[in-house]
Amino acid sequence: MEKRYLLRKCGSGSKSMPIDCFTANGMAEANEAVKWLRQHHPERQDLQLETGEFFELLEQGHCPPEEWEADLAELARKRKQTLP
Repeated sequence: MEKRYLLRKCGSGSKSMPIDCFTANGMAEANEAVKWLRQHHPERQDLQLETGEFFELLEQGHCPPEEWEADLAELARKRKQTLP
């Protein structure tokens, strides 16, 4: 059964930043999706980690709904900014 996952970038002392949202058949597949994104999109700065940063991968059912919706709204806002 597919589930929705949210990828966030976190760092020491900074607010987490939503990077992407996708579906996967489980956490193992979601982790593979993150690896695939990093390998196939090296131009995406948000997929590069600096010292002290890490990725957080959340399944929709394990995240408060208001937090999930706020992160999706932030992703939508960022995507609108990058469109011509």
